[in-house]
Amino acid sequence: MYNEIPKNSAIVQKYGGTSLGTTDRIKKIAKRIADQHKDGFSKIAVVVSARSGVTNEIVARIKEINPNASGVAYDMALAAGEQETVGLLAAALEAEGVMAAPFLAFQAGIYTDMLHTKARIQQIDTSKIEAVWAENKIVVLPGFQGINKNFEITTLGRGGSDTSAVAIAVALKAAFCEINTDVNGVYTSDPRIVENTKLIERMDFETALEMASLGSKVLHPRCVELGANYNMPIIVRNSFEPNDSKRTRILNMKDSDSIENLIVTGVTLDRDVAKITISGFQKGMKAIPKIFKKMSELDINVDIIVHDRQSGEELKLGFTTSTGVIDQVKKGIEALREEGLSTLEIEIETDLAKVSAVGVGMQSYSGVAGRAFSALIDQGIDIHMISTSEIKISCVVSAKSAQAAAQALHSEFIK
Repeated sequence: MYNEIPKNSAIVQKYGGTSLGTTDRIKKIAKRIADQHKDGFSKIAVVVSARSGVTNEIVARIKEINPNASGVAYDMALAAGEQETVGLLAAALEAEGVMAAPFLAFQAGIYTDMLHTKARIQQIDTSKIEAVWAENKIVVLPGFQGINKNFEITTLGRGGSDTSAVAIAVALKAAFCEINTDVNGVYTSDPRIVENTKLIERMDFETALEMASLGSKVLHPRCVELGANYNMPIIVRNSFEPNDSKRTRILNMKDSDSIENLIVTGVTLDRDVAKITISGFQKGMKAIPKIFKKMSELDINVDIIVHDRQSGEELKLGFTTSTGVIDQVKKGIEALREEGLSTLEIEIETDLAKVSAVGVGMQSYSGVAGRAFSALIDQGIDIHMISTSEIKISCVVSAKSAQAAAQALHSEFIK
């Protein structure tokens, strides 16, 4: 990508926790960035995560001290991880002979809403970054954090560093946002569980967003959504591979005539699936909108939904969600019972997984669903629930069949 853009272009690079896990790795990354700067790329902004394991360690300490700690205290502690890596990388860049300006979120002007632990970026003041560039320095910024109007530190939640990087790239009108990680890019499926996977070298935002939402762990959906909304190309590459190594480019389809619309681009697997079945209500009770309103109030994300009529006027509702919110779902249904829906009954099924085939090519080909279902059934895999859209087919299967299901779909569509 670097040989395709003018050297005065703004560039944002993000490095994850595994890339910054040791002093040796930090030094290697600093050398790569310093070499690019010395080669004439003078507008580099680097966004860093906390070192691998540090955030989890801080969370564990907070929970040990006070499981009900306020969001203000929680975010103050959590932000310490990025502060460390900002300083360490700035020091490593200085050792490579280039000047660096380390900033925390409040110094850089990264403003968020008032929500702690799951804040969203609202505005980024780029004036300080641009002033540092004018002094021929590299900017080092923390991912995952911001500041609200009360000058309280906020954190962005899961995937926050990737989201920070893309948001900063958008604000700076960068040529692209480069996500440096411990894999070479986005693969057609998880190489750890599926054989014969391939690196996807170019993909559209729509497919990338679906794959991220359906269980691909390389990028977070918020990051891809932001890139799509502002047409910011996202590059996913290995932190320690040569600059000319293969990587994944995520961009608007209109910007790449060379993208082939394969029927299926990738296969994802999500093992964090619980099926909730609610019964004991009738049509006139208007229970369904009340149920989903309650789930929304409890911040419970609902995925696949099925609705069925039992005997007579009895109705039955099923949906999937993550296993981590099962207790919240139970509380929600209990609250609805107390609010007048006293006959509601709930059944919870775990040990499930969701396997999905994703690709914009599905819009142009018929018979894709039949091929997907046949591929699973031919392997003796029972399908519990199905969800489809123009570019994806998702099937809920038993957890013990998850790997076989992903392999079956990958073998069927990706040669």
